[in-house]
Amino acid sequence: MQGCSTEYVYHALLNTGDEIIDSILANGLRPLSDFPESERWQQINAQLPGFFENLYEMVARPVLQRPYMNAGVFVSPIDFRLLPDSFMHNKTRVKIPVSRIDSKYASLTYVWKGERIALPFTAENRQRVAELWTADLVNEWFAKDNSKIFFYVPQIAVYQPGGIPVETADIEQFV
Repeated sequence: MQGCSTEYVYHALLNTGDEIIDSILANGLRPLSDFPESERWQQINAQLPGFFENLYEMVARPVLQRPYMNAGVFVSPIDFRLLPDSFMHNKTRVKIPVSRIDSKYASLTYVWKGERIALPFTAENRQRVAELWTADLVNEWFAKDNSKIFFYVPQIAVYQPGGIPVETADIEQFV
């Protein structure tokens, strides 16, 4: 059974509230580094200096071949609506057409056989990931490490300037 989409990427809103949704609709999905005054950005920088730069070096620089730009936005091709046993199945999410992701600023990444894979965000690689990462495989590896729930499974690290545009129709709440 399929677990990943080739036409959409998703961003789960674990902390849903109207103010978060309103901010996303007004500003798009933007990296945390775009909000240096935020408490969360300051906490991460104080507790884990260089965290975002190191993450960029691991998941994006091998593909993008550019110096670190920003903290990035992480989305996933995993369609949790297809995975009813996942705790993410009924979370509010942003469903974004892949056409809004600038492939020059995006890297598709996951862990396979113990190795971190980083690939260009192309239609061919999205298809390959969808074929490889079946629903069973996603269920096996998603949240295997509760401190890094998306660590193993496919993610797209997006570093495009201005973030990812979001429209009202992209917000999906579970009914």
